[in-house]
Amino acid sequence: MRNIFIIFLLFGFFSDKAYCQDSLNYKSKWQIRPSYGVNIPITKLLDGGIPDNMFKYGDNSTYWQVLSISYFFHKHWGLEFNFQGMTAGNISKRADNFLNAMKSDYEDNYYVTSSTSASYDDFNPFSGNFERGFIGLIYRYEKKRFFIYPNLSIGVSSFYTDWGNAILKQKNSNNLIEVTYDSGKQPNDHFILATSTAFGYKLSKRLFLNIDFMTSYYKTDITFIKKMTDLNTNISTSENIRYNKDIFTLSIGGGLIFVIR
Repeated sequence: MRNIFIIFLLFGFFSDKAYCQDSLNYKSKWQIRPSYGVNIPITKLLDGGIPDNMFKYGDNSTYWQVLSISYFFHKHWGLEFNFQGMTAGNISKRADNFLNAMKSDYEDNYYVTSSTSASYDDFNPFSGNFERGFIGLIYRYEKKRFFIYPNLSIGVSSFYTDWGNAILKQKNSNNLIEVTYDSGKQPNDHFILATSTAFGYKLSKRLFLNIDFMTSYYKTDITFIKKMTDLNTNISTSENIRYNKDIFTLSIGGGLIFVIR
């Protein structure tokens, strides 16, 4: 995510030179755009399996645009940087859901002792539970009271995956089995392509009411390894559980645009 900030600064430097060479009809060069909205999955990453509970991520989620800066180097054209924090309602329950799922699967024949690193109670009000950032080219079309800003962006979506395990003691026996789920990869960063449109009404020269629509795409390649080890014989078997998916998301939100200068 740090690379996006560097790219934005470089774009701002070269765009400032281009701006000095143009005579613009529109007065504003800089805008900020805080907003809040929902992410609606067109395709889902999580499929209901036990490893879902080791994702610090949710398909149905909300976002808040912590930082959004637009710089117009031309009457119609500009660059925009967005950083969004996101959360989903069931993320804080992932650890309990994992423990309950392991118990449900094995308690008929085993005494189950489970643990997981997927304790997601550390909510960050800035970046949420997972995050994404974009930088892109924005087109500006304005009338006296109305505006529309189409945008084409690239970015990064970032979230964590964790591990979980259980020790199974067979009832009426001394047999012990260890079951582990681990992706061996955190955090998970994914390259995003996105198109969006912001439109709305000018409340004043420096304050606009704004509605956002965005569609985004990224591809995941995450594999959880389920390993079962007989602790008496030390013999293991493994199973790969793949989350190799094309993720399409529709985001709908609203907020304000502040004209800085």
